Amino acid sequence: MNVVKIILVLGLIVIANTGIVMANIAHFDEVWAKRAQRAKQNAEKAYDPNPHHVANHLNHKTHQAHKAHKRDLKKQGENKKK
Repeated sequence: MNVVKIILVLGLIVIANTGIVMANIAHFDEVWAKRAQRAKQNAEKAYDPNPHHVANHLNHKTHQAHKAHKRDLKKQGENKKK
């Protein structure tokens, strides 16, 4: 008898929660569809079909960052000597 009551209560809880779970799902679908569309547009705008250009750009930015880091380390060393 107790098992039947537990199953009945759990069934009612599941049925009651389906309304909460399904609430505003269309709104979220619309929001996520817009976000997906914007993400695709941004990816297409940023895409460069030339892999050599992409690699050269990455190498250039890495070189700049490395030079800046070395410069900062050099400044820190000079400040410690003072």
